[in-house]
Amino acid sequence: MSTAEETPVIGPGRLSLSAARHPNGFWYVVGLGMGLANAVRHRRTGYRRPRPYTTEEVTRSVNYVVAVVDRWEEDGVRSWRGMRVLELGPGPDLGTGAVILARGAASYTAVDLFPLAGDAGARYYEALGERLGGPVDLGRLGYHVTAYPGMPGVDGPFDVVVSSAALEHFEDVPGTFARLAELAAPGATMVHHVDGMVHMRGIRPRDPLNLLRYSDWTYRRMSFPGVPNRLRADDYLAAAEAAGWRARIVPGRTAPDSYLDRVRPGLARPYRNRKDLAALTFSVAGER
Repeated sequence: MSTAEETPVIGPGRLSLSAARHPNGFWYVVGLGMGLANAVRHRRTGYRRPRPYTTEEVTRSVNYVVAVVDRWEEDGVRSWRGMRVLELGPGPDLGTGAVILARGAASYTAVDLFPLAGDAGARYYEALGERLGGPVDLGRLGYHVTAYPGMPGVDGPFDVVVSSAALEHFEDVPGTFARLAELAAPGATMVHHVDGMVHMRGIRPRDPLNLLRYSDWTYRRMSFPGVPNRLRADDYLAAAEAAGWRARIVPGRTAPDSYLDRVRPGLARPYRNRKDLAALTFSVAGER
């Protein structure tokens, strides 16, 4: 599953905050209002839009899945050739799997909590096939709707495990890493791109750490299936290492010090003094 309200950031870089001069109280109230509204909407209609655009925007969707696979390669996947690949939370299509298979993978399996991947139509896969230089074989794109962290119905071993803008939506990240360790072949590689920014579109570029402003009690009132879990880079690293992965954090987008200095006093107490707040997006990469 990808972010519910905003396209995940793929490239690294620093964040430009054009409206950061507003006081912390302003952003608390705005975020609370939008968060409660989103909670009501998603609880009523379910989790249906992992991206703010559909696969009917063919060119945009094709460019996106190719960029995701390119980023996995930059952050730790050395080669797809001959690899058995597992992807967590692919979102509304299995285009990443088609790209991976075109680059030589032996097999591709995707798992998701919600049945989202059926949204993509023939026109999307035809355009993706043109980009890849050959038709997409949908029969090779394995797909399971399952439950995390156990992933019943999914059998390994897998040589590569990947995800993009998915793990930040998981409730049990330590359990997920432990289950992936069981499914991984000896010497397996994993790369998970994590979008640690708030996913509310209007707030995201101006107050990316808005989701950390609220107490646990308040944030639960704003929650729905798929809401960001609020874990930070050090939390993912610790969970991966505890599960036996030799893990590292690959930095992505970072927040400027000027923003962090302003936002810290307005964060909920557990987050104010954390040393990993600057990491807004990052990849958790590792080997077994």
